[in-house]
Amino acid sequence: MAFIILGIVLFICVITVTLVFMKKLLKNDIMLEVTATCEGKNEDNQAIMKIYFRYSIGRLARRKREMIGSIEWSEGWMPVSYNLKEHGVYDEERLLYATNEQTYSTFEINATNALDEQGRGEGYVVLVLEKPNTSHMSRAGVILAVTANMVTYQLSDSTSWHNDMLAN
Repeated sequence: MAFIILGIVLFICVITVTLVFMKKLLKNDIMLEVTATCEGKNEDNQAIMKIYFRYSIGRLARRKREMIGSIEWSEGWMPVSYNLKEHGVYDEERLLYATNEQTYSTFEINATNALDEQGRGEGYVVLVLEKPNTSHMSRAGVILAVTANMVTYQLSDSTSWHNDMLAN
Protein backbone atom coordinates (compact mmCIF):
# COMPACT_ATOMS: atom_id res chain seq x y z
CA MET A 1 0.00 0.00 0.00
CA ALA A 2 2.85 2.38 0.83
CA PHE A 3 4.43 1.65 -2.59
CA ILE A 4 1.20 2.60 -4.35
CA ILE A 5 0.87 5.88 -2.45
CA LEU A 6 4.57 6.65 -3.00
CA GLY A 7 4.17 5.83 -6.71
CA ILE A 8 1.16 8.15 -7.05
CA VAL A 9 2.96 11.01 -5.25
CA LEU A 10 6.06 10.50 -7.39
CA PHE A 11 3.94 10.48 -10.57
CA ILE A 12 2.19 13.74 -9.55
CA CYS A 13 5.56 15.36 -8.78
CA VAL A 14 7.01 14.35 -12.16
CA ILE A 15 3.93 15.66 -14.02
CA THR A 16 4.04 18.97 -12.07
CA VAL A 17 7.75 19.52 -12.75
CA THR A 18 7.23 18.72 -16.45
CA LEU A 19 4.33 21.18 -16.76
CA VAL A 20 6.26 23.96 -15.00
CA PHE A 21 9.29 23.37 -17.23
CA MET A 22 7.17 23.38 -20.41
CA LYS A 23 5.38 26.57 -19.36
CA LYS A 24 8.72 28.35 -18.85
CA LEU A 25 9.94 27.23 -22.28
CA LEU A 26 6.74 28.28 -24.04
CA LYS A 27 6.67 31.64 -22.27
CA ASN A 28 9.70 32.86 -24.21
CA ASP A 29 8.60 31.71 -27.66
CA ILE A 30 6.32 34.69 -28.38
CA MET A 31 8.04 38.07 -28.23
CA LEU A 32 8.66 41.42 -29.93
CA GLU A 33 11.80 43.48 -29.34
CA VAL A 34 12.25 47.05 -30.71
CA THR A 35 15.43 49.17 -30.81
CA ALA A 36 16.30 52.49 -32.47
CA THR A 37 19.59 53.37 -34.16
CA CYS A 38 20.66 56.78 -35.46
CA GLU A 39 21.90 56.36 -39.05
CA GLY A 40 23.24 59.91 -39.53
CA LYS A 41 21.71 62.55 -41.82
CA ASN A 42 20.35 62.50 -45.35
CA GLU A 43 21.04 64.95 -48.20
CA ASP A 44 18.37 67.32 -46.80
CA ASN A 45 20.26 67.39 -43.46
CA GLN A 46 17.47 65.47 -41.70
CA ALA A 47 18.36 62.97 -38.99
CA ILE A 48 17.63 59.35 -39.93
CA MET A 49 16.47 56.77 -37.39
CA LYS A 50 16.09 53.08 -38.10
CA ILE A 51 13.63 51.31 -35.85
CA TYR A 52 14.67 47.65 -35.82
CA PHE A 53 12.24 45.00 -34.62
CA ARG A 54 12.71 41.29 -34.00
CA TYR A 55 9.77 39.03 -33.33
CA SER A 56 8.88 35.45 -32.68
CA ILE A 57 5.39 33.97 -32.89
CA GLY A 58 6.47 30.56 -31.66
CA ARG A 59 3.87 27.84 -31.93
CA LEU A 60 1.54 30.13 -33.92
CA ALA A 61 3.92 29.65 -36.88
CA ARG A 62 2.54 26.15 -37.36
CA ARG A 63 -1.00 27.43 -37.90
CA LYS A 64 -2.56 29.20 -40.85
CA ARG A 65 -1.96 32.85 -40.05
CA GLU A 66 -2.01 36.44 -41.28
CA MET A 67 0.29 39.19 -40.00
CA ILE A 68 -0.03 42.96 -40.07
CA GLY A 69 2.57 45.36 -38.70
CA SER A 70 2.02 48.89 -37.48
CA ILE A 71 4.49 51.63 -36.55
CA GLU A 72 3.71 54.74 -34.54
CA TRP A 73 6.09 57.62 -33.96
CA SER A 74 6.37 60.96 -32.18
CA GLU A 75 5.39 64.26 -33.74
CA GLY A 76 8.08 65.82 -35.93
CA TRP A 77 9.14 62.53 -37.51
CA MET A 78 8.13 61.28 -40.94
CA PRO A 79 8.18 57.67 -42.17
CA VAL A 80 10.20 56.87 -45.27
CA SER A 81 10.33 53.11 -45.79
CA TYR A 82 10.33 49.69 -44.21
CA ASN A 83 12.08 46.43 -44.94
CA LEU A 84 11.44 42.87 -43.78
CA LYS A 85 13.91 40.04 -43.76
CA GLU A 86 12.43 37.47 -46.13
CA HIS A 87 13.98 34.04 -46.67
CA GLY A 88 16.81 35.14 -44.35
CA VAL A 89 17.88 38.35 -46.17
CA TYR A 90 16.75 41.96 -46.49
CA ASP A 91 15.55 42.24 -50.05
CA GLU A 92 13.93 45.55 -50.97
CA GLU A 93 12.79 48.59 -49.05
CA ARG A 94 9.14 49.45 -49.47
CA LEU A 95 7.70 52.95 -49.10
CA LEU A 96 5.77 53.70 -45.93
CA TYR A 97 3.03 56.30 -46.20
CA ALA A 98 1.48 58.63 -43.67
CA THR A 99 -0.83 61.58 -44.28
CA ASN A 100 -0.65 64.94 -42.52
CA GLU A 101 -1.48 64.85 -38.82
CA GLN A 102 -1.00 61.08 -38.78
CA THR A 103 1.60 59.48 -36.50
CA TYR A 104 1.13 55.84 -37.43
CA SER A 105 1.15 53.62 -40.48
CA THR A 106 0.54 49.94 -41.18
CA PHE A 107 2.37 47.49 -43.41
CA GLU A 108 1.78 43.93 -44.55
CA ILE A 109 3.94 41.01 -43.52
CA ASN A 110 3.98 37.96 -45.77
CA ALA A 111 4.17 35.36 -43.01
CA THR A 112 5.24 32.63 -45.42
CA ASN A 113 8.37 34.54 -46.50
CA ALA A 114 9.10 36.60 -43.36
CA LEU A 115 9.22 33.75 -40.81
CA ASP A 116 11.97 31.20 -40.38
CA GLU A 117 11.25 27.60 -39.36
CA GLN A 118 11.12 28.58 -35.65
CA GLY A 119 8.56 31.34 -36.29
CA ARG A 120 11.05 34.23 -35.96
CA GLY A 121 11.55 37.27 -38.16
CA GLU A 122 12.92 40.78 -38.22
CA GLY A 123 12.68 44.07 -40.03
CA TYR A 124 13.16 47.80 -39.73
CA VAL A 125 11.37 51.08 -40.39
CA VAL A 126 13.19 54.25 -41.48
CA LEU A 127 12.06 57.61 -40.05
CA VAL A 128 13.49 61.08 -40.75
CA LEU A 129 13.32 64.10 -38.44
CA GLU A 130 11.22 66.56 -40.40
CA LYS A 131 10.65 69.19 -37.70
CA PRO A 132 13.47 69.19 -35.10
CA ASN A 133 12.52 69.80 -31.50
CA THR A 134 15.44 69.52 -29.10
CA SER A 135 13.39 69.97 -25.94
CA HIS A 136 11.73 66.58 -25.78
CA MET A 137 12.21 62.88 -26.29
CA SER A 138 10.85 60.99 -29.22
CA ARG A 139 9.54 57.47 -29.31
CA ALA A 140 8.51 54.85 -31.82
CA GLY A 141 6.44 51.78 -31.21
CA VAL A 142 5.81 48.68 -33.26
CA ILE A 143 2.66 46.57 -33.03
CA LEU A 144 2.28 43.20 -34.71
CA ALA A 145 -1.15 41.65 -35.09
CA VAL A 146 -1.01 37.93 -35.76
CA THR A 147 -4.29 36.27 -36.68
CA ALA A 148 -4.19 32.48 -36.38
CA ASN A 149 -7.30 30.34 -36.67
CA MET A 150 -9.54 33.45 -36.45
CA VAL A 151 -7.97 34.61 -33.15
CA THR A 152 -5.84 37.78 -33.20
CA TYR A 153 -2.79 38.05 -30.96
CA GLN A 154 -1.19 41.47 -30.55
CA LEU A 155 2.49 42.04 -29.74
CA SER A 156 3.85 45.51 -28.99
CA ASP A 157 7.07 47.15 -27.87
CA SER A 158 8.54 50.64 -28.13
CA THR A 159 11.79 52.56 -27.85
CA SER A 160 12.65 56.21 -27.19
CA TRP A 161 15.55 58.62 -27.66
CA HIS A 162 16.55 62.26 -26.98
CA ASN A 163 16.19 64.58 -29.95
CA ASP A 164 18.99 66.91 -28.79
CA MET A 165 21.67 64.45 -29.98
CA LEU A 166 20.11 64.39 -33.47
CA ALA A 167 19.56 68.10 -34.11
CA ASN A 168 23.28 68.99 -34.13
